[in-house]
Amino acid sequence: MLGYLLTINAARRAEDVAVVFGARRYSYGELNERACRLANGLLAMGVRPGERVAALLHNCNQFVECLFGAAKIGAVFVPVNFRLVAREIGLLLDACTPKLLLAGEGFGSVVATLRERESFPAHLLWIDDQPPQGRSSHPYEAWLEKQAASEPSAVVQPGAVQILLHSSGTTGLPKGAIYTHATTLASSTAKIIDFGLTPRDTTVVFGPLFHAGPLMDLAMPLLLRGGRLVIGASGGFDPQRLLASVAEERATVMPIYPTMLRRVLAETDIESFDISSLRLIVTGGEAAPLPVIRGVLERFPRAGFVNNYGSTEGGPITCFLEPAESARKIGSVGKESFSVEIRIADAEDRPLEPGNVGEILVRSPFVCRGYWNRADLTAESQRNGWWHTGDLAWRDEEGFLTIAGRKKDLIKSGTESIYPIEVEQVIASLPGVTEVGVVGVPDEEWGEAVAAFVVAAPGSDIGAGQVVGHCRRNLASYKKPRHVRFLEALPRNTTNKIDKNALRALFSSTAGSGAPS
Repeated sequence: MLGYLLTINAARRAEDVAVVFGARRYSYGELNERACRLANGLLAMGVRPGERVAALLHNCNQFVECLFGAAKIGAVFVPVNFRLVAREIGLLLDACTPKLLLAGEGFGSVVATLRERESFPAHLLWIDDQPPQGRSSHPYEAWLEKQAASEPSAVVQPGAVQILLHSSGTTGLPKGAIYTHATTLASSTAKIIDFGLTPRDTTVVFGPLFHAGPLMDLAMPLLLRGGRLVIGASGGFDPQRLLASVAEERATVMPIYPTMLRRVLAETDIESFDISSLRLIVTGGEAAPLPVIRGVLERFPRAGFVNNYGSTEGGPITCFLEPAESARKIGSVGKESFSVEIRIADAEDRPLEPGNVGEILVRSPFVCRGYWNRADLTAESQRNGWWHTGDLAWRDEEGFLTIAGRKKDLIKSGTESIYPIEVEQVIASLPGVTEVGVVGVPDEEWGEAVAAFVVAAPGSDIGAGQVVGHCRRNLASYKKPRHVRFLEALPRNTTNKIDKNALRALFSSTAGSGAPS
């Protein structure tokens, strides 16, 4: 189904540029031909509908080709998080048992470690010139040229599984969220409608495409709509290169993580780049600190700013704040996206009145269809007609949503509930603070206490007393941190979110060295 949509774009706008990666530029006609060749090659290797095709790649055009090539024959595309170590990748391969692996770009040692594993795919395509020695290894470009360029004759139904997107596993291996062709189309359609995407739009994506956000927020919608996707390097983020790409390609819409935005604001002379083409900046993936939002509104005055909330399972961009409200409702993630229903619910799934914090329950055509081969975990999250996200939020009287954090991160201090994100936003507003992560830690008197882990700005002499004092002035006293640690950088998990479990473990290993309240 999705593969045929690329065919339609190739027929309608064969000469229009579809994908840009470095010096490579592929039109829709060229992209479709390469996807067809890959699809026919997969069929020749014996890959059948429903079988998995995995990709262990940094951002590149071959990632997109593999996605559409698999889609054309009904195979399931499995992008692998390249930040995982060989052991973790091996467990992921055990779970999805792919028939083929597309790899390259510095992953030789990982592949060598995994080759004798029983679940290692029967076929290996290598995008570098020299594939590793071993059974069924092929250099990608030479192999691709030998395949037929005709459209495959496969008929792929909307309900067929299209992709497995792995969420950030905080209790073990990331789980594969199932997206059918219909799921991905519904997700893309919502973005096309909500953001007014047209074939004249160009997006620059520097986030890793194995993530749901960078892939599903704007890249897939624009490729299905007939726009242009400019792929940036997924390692060693360079804020200067990002803005240069926006200027050179006349990008109109840009998805970007808050951590990237912070670096853009701190490390670049934004005004020296001609980014007048940029009409929309979309951020999400984690809470955007208020100083970062204010910085974007000030430094990118011509571009609309969209703060959004979404999840791999509940759907990328489940809700978003319209640019017109970005200053008045700063910090909010707005209202429901097209075709989405959201309920803020209590422990019994009953809707809560405005002002009350509850779990975000979601239903829409682009909620995932469950977890791959994990019916037990699917049943835990998919109950009573709703997907239970595990995230907490509240609505104001106007219906705008504000995220309160993860259920599992809620801090219970005595009889009080403390939401880490509220404390983090306050500390982030203190001059001299670059980043902050807040967790609950054991406390003999109160059960749990607040611990703040702070990354100070270069040259800052900020101390624990200033952090605690700032919180005293801006929060109820019980919300202030009882412990403050300063780190050079915050630990992040494989999906680049702050690793709260690592912070708790760090506190346990250094207990007794924190600042008193």
